[in-house]
Amino acid sequence: MIDATLNKINKVVPVKWQWVLNHEGFRRYFKNTGWMFFGRIFSLIISFFVGAYIARYLGPSNYGLFNYVISFVGIFGFLASFGIDSVVSREIIKNHNLKNIIIGTGFYLKLLGAIITVLVIIVVSYFTTKDFFTLSLIWLFSLIYIPQIFNIIDIYFQSQVLSRNVVKSQIFSNIISTILKIICIFLHKGIFWLLSVYVFEFFLISVFLLIYFKKSGYYLKIWKFDKKIAISLLGDSWPLMLSSMAIGLYLKIDQVMIKNMLGNEQSGIYAVAVKISEVWYFIPTMICSSIFPAILNAKKISVELYQSRLSKLYKLMFWIAFFIALPISIFSKNIIFLIFGSEYIKAAMSLSIYVWAGVGVSLGVAMSYYLLTENYNRISMTVAIIGAVINILLNLILIPRIGITGAAISTFVAYNGSLLAVGFFSKTRKQMLILFKSIVLNV
Repeated sequence: MIDATLNKINKVVPVKWQWVLNHEGFRRYFKNTGWMFFGRIFSLIISFFVGAYIARYLGPSNYGLFNYVISFVGIFGFLASFGIDSVVSREIIKNHNLKNIIIGTGFYLKLLGAIITVLVIIVVSYFTTKDFFTLSLIWLFSLIYIPQIFNIIDIYFQSQVLSRNVVKSQIFSNIISTILKIICIFLHKGIFWLLSVYVFEFFLISVFLLIYFKKSGYYLKIWKFDKKIAISLLGDSWPLMLSSMAIGLYLKIDQVMIKNMLGNEQSGIYAVAVKISEVWYFIPTMICSSIFPAILNAKKISVELYQSRLSKLYKLMFWIAFFIALPISIFSKNIIFLIFGSEYIKAAMSLSIYVWAGVGVSLGVAMSYYLLTENYNRISMTVAIIGAVINILLNLILIPRIGITGAAISTFVAYNGSLLAVGFFSKTRKQMLILFKSIVLNV
């Protein structure tokens, strides 16, 4: 299918540019991005509308509790991987002959991280949540971190531009879990069973990843743990882990704070604004992760080519975010009414504001890959912490005064503020200027 698309494009472009489309490297990256895009769009369409069906079924109050559990557990995701995912991907690209040792070391580190994460969630939730039913939901959903240790296979496939295997795993898992979710709604099984299906989906993805890994000629028994590599990975990743912690906070903390300050119903209404605003966030991540190897290779060729590709990436990220946010902001009320129903119409104002945070998110993803390439992990950590602090402080001030609209404003300021903070550092000020010129001056 993707090859056919390339051939059709090849027929309509000028002859002088056809060599680009026929270049093996270009076709490889195009296919990889195509698989990722197809997989994400397929899963997104199903997940989004099934999610809307779940929201209608549960109603604002129960949907608020449902999302509170997901957000609470999600805050601790930084512990599960120790921040090593992108570092492992980078090291596999740089040292492919050591891939089995790198993957094996990463696997055992992620296993340790998953166990620690589940234990921490159990302890923290015990002292912060009084309701036993909510507590049981949190403990149940914390199990998602156990199968995520096999995401190391996902990282390997992506580093080798083999995302089709990951996509197939996600699609098959998504189809099965969607059927189970619909059955749960049809049988009126409630929140507990719906969350159980979500947990089951993570285990299912891991099973399919293992199947495709074996089909590709690889086996778990060849994975090896190396203490020196583990120390090296953790040495590079601890700032990324703290960055992930900060990002998790300002992605999830608003929903947790709304639930505690305003109750389940307001949390459920706000969750709709978040869901619509973030539904496309996979696009910048997908694009950047797919072309990350090309950016690394450009740096090896010349600084000019490297900076040129980054400039084009910033420009692309900005305009994607702008043209997605604009219509959603204008037609927020119509979109919510059509998809989620009149019960959630009060989320319209929050959606109109929150959706513009996507500009900062999109550009921030691109900038994060630059920081990773340059090994500016501490700067990445610092700007993420700045964003988290801004979001929490503004939430404390604005939520009691203007409700969920205040949370949307806080998120918008935090996302874009953390991006601008990159310019505070002498090492990255020039890069921030390149980003600014590529957008404002179209250079």
